[in-house]
Amino acid sequence: MIPAGADLLYRRALTFIRTWLLRLKMTSLSSVSAALEGFRVMRREPKAVLYWIAVWALAIAAIGLIKAVGGGPAARAEGAGALGVIRSYGPFAPLLAPMLLALWLMNTATIYRAVLRPGEHGWHLFKLGADEARIAVVSLIGTVLVVIASLLLWFFLRGPVDLLFGIVSPVSAAAPGLGLAIAALGAAATVFLEIWVGVRFSLAPIQTFAEAGFPLDAYWGFARGRFWRLLGAYLIVVLEIAGFFALFAIVGLMVEPLFVAVLAWHGPRLVQRLLIVSVLVPIAALSSGVVFVVPSTLVCACQAHAYRAIAQARTAEARAVAVAAP
Repeated sequence: MIPAGADLLYRRALTFIRTWLLRLKMTSLSSVSAALEGFRVMRREPKAVLYWIAVWALAIAAIGLIKAVGGGPAARAEGAGALGVIRSYGPFAPLLAPMLLALWLMNTATIYRAVLRPGEHGWHLFKLGADEARIAVVSLIGTVLVVIASLLLWFFLRGPVDLLFGIVSPVSAAAPGLGLAIAALGAAATVFLEIWVGVRFSLAPIQTFAEAGFPLDAYWGFARGRFWRLLGAYLIVVLEIAGFFALFAIVGLMVEPLFVAVLAWHGPRLVQRLLIVSVLVPIAALSSGVVFVVPSTLVCACQAHAYRAIAQARTAEARAVAVAAP
């Protein structure tokens, strides 16, 4: 007969092992799986993706039309700088940034719905509502915090930077290679710190969207313990986007002779204008739509997949802890 104390110890050890195995199983956020979620969305919902591209294409075409109509000779005479580009749209210039921002917000929220709420009615449609407003707010706050953090680093790290240079300078004089290594190590540490903070907060938009609120006390801790997997997923997404742009550049080189031929047309001006309006403008607008939609789908779907996996893992962990509690 097993003593009562030994039996209790055995049951607690068994519960601990089961809890640990459950956590190990449920916390497995796969970097590759998260990075490939965008391709799964495009394969599963090709009509929705084509709709997103069409909306962006129409918006880009409208912007081009606004520039052609609103930007008169005076506007076209402006410089090539950013201010000149804005002025080239004439009186419609103030509408440009809000239009692109609204499209970006609607596109982001729609991709989030494609991953988290595919059964929701009209999930694929672009719309402006509370979800989009919350994403805008958290994105604005994040941008402001990045600017403030950069200013703080600039003002308050000058002392440590001067100290580092004071240390490195004599070392560099005595051993140039060692001084360079110390400087490179300091720069790498700074970059890694920025990446670490950025990755930890990278799920704030999708977390705000999914929870329909602003869980300020949960943003930082939500991705705790998943930094390397999230970073790996983002690096894979960067490679995917780089491959996409490389393929897009090849297609662009194939289409370039058509643009050159039409723009260098020596025939009737009316025919040239018809070709530009009916051929070149649709190709340019659709290309712009593809350039906007594909990378955003890859990034946003990756974030949504990561959020879903982490949220499910946290729920499983909470249940496991509750089961293991005496």
